[in-house]
Amino acid sequence: MAEDESKFEKGVDRDTVINAGIQLIPYVGGSIATLYFGRKQERRFKRLETFYFELKSELNGFQNRLADINDQNPEEFRAILEELHEQIESEQISSKKKYYKTYFKSTLVEPVNGNYDERKLFLNILKSLSNIQIEILTFLVQHGKPVISNQIQKPGVDKALVKGAVGQLVNHGLLNSQLNSIAFGGGGGQMDESISVSKFGTQFHDFCVNGKL
Repeated sequence: MAEDESKFEKGVDRDTVINAGIQLIPYVGGSIATLYFGRKQERRFKRLETFYFELKSELNGFQNRLADINDQNPEEFRAILEELHEQIESEQISSKKKYYKTYFKSTLVEPVNGNYDERKLFLNILKSLSNIQIEILTFLVQHGKPVISNQIQKPGVDKALVKGAVGQLVNHGLLNSQLNSIAFGGGGGQMDESISVSKFGTQFHDFCVNGKL
């Protein structure tokens, strides 16, 4: 175990180490490694290939709205691309991939140049959000006014799940939460909170969900 940890510290790819370890399993190691890693890499590459194929068709007719590639900071843009590729390759939910395309199209319109931290944060948050969280954020953006948190519901979805989704959006800074009152008694308690979209939440939605194209 210590030897494997030292390999990671030296920068050896984790998959390479795991692959080598599986190969050592008597009789079946080689077959398992080929089955898992061969298909894994094929699936990851296919996701990235599909992403760019779809992106190309969606950009048709919008070339005149794209920023000059020289406006992108090479180092920052490359770092964003590497992170984006990692997320696309590992994302298995097809409905989530459209937001990555929106993010990338927005990046082609508004370059990465001196705003790397914000763009990286957008990506990190986008990776962590579920579809229901994005739906809630979109609803609140379109609603435009504060909403009582316990009034946010989605048919067929448990209220506790919705409440947890709202709480995580608040933790990300996408929503503002203002406590109005707390009621006790009657076998339980209830908090009355007003939920609204923050300025950062609006920026995130405009860039990653609504998009610049």
